[in-house]
Amino acid sequence: MEESLGSGDNQPNEYIYRLYERWAKGSFGLLLTGNVQVDERYPGLMTDIMIPSKDKIDIEKWKRYADVCQSHGIPTIVQINHAGRQSPLGKRPYKQPTIAPSPIPMSIGDNILARTLQRFVIGTPEEMTRAQIDEAVEKFADAAEIMVKAGFAGVEIHASHGYLVSSFLSPKTNKRRDEYGATPKDRMNFLFNIVDAIKAVVPQRFAVGVKLNSADFSAGGLTEEEAHDQIRWINEHGGIDFIEISGGTYEAPAMAGTEYQPRSERTRTREAYFIDFAVKVRNTTTIPLIVTGGFRTREGMNDAIRSNACDFIGISRPTCIQFNLPAILLDQSISHKDAQALQYDIRGVQIFNILPFTGVGSGIATLWHNWQMHRVAIENREPDPTLTVHGKILTILLKILKKSIPSIILLFGILFISVLIKQFFSKTAEKMTGL
Repeated sequence: MEESLGSGDNQPNEYIYRLYERWAKGSFGLLLTGNVQVDERYPGLMTDIMIPSKDKIDIEKWKRYADVCQSHGIPTIVQINHAGRQSPLGKRPYKQPTIAPSPIPMSIGDNILARTLQRFVIGTPEEMTRAQIDEAVEKFADAAEIMVKAGFAGVEIHASHGYLVSSFLSPKTNKRRDEYGATPKDRMNFLFNIVDAIKAVVPQRFAVGVKLNSADFSAGGLTEEEAHDQIRWINEHGGIDFIEISGGTYEAPAMAGTEYQPRSERTRTREAYFIDFAVKVRNTTTIPLIVTGGFRTREGMNDAIRSNACDFIGISRPTCIQFNLPAILLDQSISHKDAQALQYDIRGVQIFNILPFTGVGSGIATLWHNWQMHRVAIENREPDPTLTVHGKILTILLKILKKSIPSIILLFGILFISVLIKQFFSKTAEKMTGL
């Protein structure tokens, strides 16, 4: 999840504090933050929270972030990420490309409009050199060290959804022939180097987790069988305290609950998107498993825990509407039938599916949840589950127009004065010619 609340120096601010203060009161067992980018040159969005260079870090902002998150006794894990080839322009020089294990561009559609947009906004990544790989590993370790100093309980390495670490793990995006990609197990080495570098600088009590894809759900991408092997290798390598299971990339966003991921009837009953995979790998590892995505009812969550499919239940989008959802689920005076997330429809998404870009509908749905977080964080208002996409877009356009009115008036004023001056000099020239 991305809060999209970064501004100025993109370090924690009053908006992020206000948002997490609400979640801190919500009776969660554990909080996992949204993306925190370890390299400000390669964010997922320009509005991400980012870790700047060491000379620009304001540790007091991060300490306050940790204090707010944990103010009601809930340990908080920071999700650290590097967007890699999915990083758009904006934070680095125009001609500087993104970086990835191999020079394979991200696809946002197989048509001329999508390819043109991709070429100008994201481009083709350059294959990382050994020095760039080492630098990226160091960035992750530095991020973890900062979170220790800030007082957080741990970090989660984001290794899913097509970001940098994920792209090393996937055969679709990693075509290297060296120790970082020559074999399926070699593709794990970038992640293992990050884990080892982090463990070398954090205390033993500091948790280190990883978010993994159960599959990429795209042709040539990571399969469930390969993901199963990766969990086995992680278990053998050690150093990881929990694994969060997700899936998909922004080329096939299964993590958003879309049509990209086929689900059995049993899985639909159990709600969670990736629960079948969790069941398959349960006996492969002793590392605690978190499954996030799709859970909505107490019964569905209880079923997942009691059947030993996972150890922790992750809830994301519903808590953008109901900050106290865990309290509702845990309240035994509320019946099983009523102990569930608020049901809501995001109206206005369907029309965006006609656009010739991959995953636009799921992207708009994500944006809708960002707007809910912004109502709380920026506007200091309650979430509005009746909010429509077209209504919000119209409101944004009207605000832009309102802010632009003085500039428009000034522009017309300048044009009007220019016309008057031109007419004055024309008439003056005519008189002088008559003389």
